[in-house]
Amino acid sequence: MNRVEINPEYVYITIPAEYVCVYHRILAMMADYGEELLKDCKATCTSRNSNIIECFNMFNSAVAARKLGKDKLAETLIKYIKAKINQIYKGKDNSTSFVFPVDENGDIKAFVSCGERPSFWIDERDMNLYEHKFNNGFDEHFKLGIEDDYELPKKTDNLNLKITMQPRYERRGDRTVPCLDYRVYLYDYDSDKIIKELNPNDLVVYYYFDDSPVKEFSEVETVNAGFHKFTIVVKAKDYIGIEIKFLEYENN
Repeated sequence: MNRVEINPEYVYITIPAEYVCVYHRILAMMADYGEELLKDCKATCTSRNSNIIECFNMFNSAVAARKLGKDKLAETLIKYIKAKINQIYKGKDNSTSFVFPVDENGDIKAFVSCGERPSFWIDERDMNLYEHKFNNGFDEHFKLGIEDDYELPKKTDNLNLKITMQPRYERRGDRTVPCLDYRVYLYDYDSDKIIKELNPNDLVVYYYFDDSPVKEFSEVETVNAGFHKFTIVVKAKDYIGIEIKFLEYENN
């Protein structure tokens, strides 16, 4: 058998899907405190740094327990790890938006939204990953989807997207969910004129409720009384538009 040397960019470990958010929080924690860990643990680790190392080791134990069918032990270990991370970050969620490979070869990647059970988002029509970057309170986000093949004028300083949106709350069964109607236009800001309304099927839209990414607003489980922030980020070829609205929920 002839062997050919390859140079992969990444080599992936296999972890249960429901553990992916915990794993990402551990990675983020190691990145936050990695240099401190290196310096500190050459001597005697502080309590916090010792806990960070413990979290990583216990996560591997949880994966092994799950693999061996010891589900109760695995569940206990994961709960302990979550508690330790929350203690280190004083209850703040240290995870960020991220992408994970979801097939054994690492060829198919999905945007992961964390919660009690992680959600993996892919576009069934296309498996190509692309990203967009913007500087209005966010840095970088990823999602899967198709590249646009429709025609739009080349982006200039005066041409950009104009978004109109109307947030609201609806009662669905035994819970209230946030909802949103929106329209997107190609707009000439110099002449203050709408050039055309864009087809929703030609857009890639990202939704955020109180700055947390959601697949759609209706998946928000709990809406507390008070003002809430509705954000959508719209991508159309080289154009990116952001619109933010606040709406009070009175819970009556």
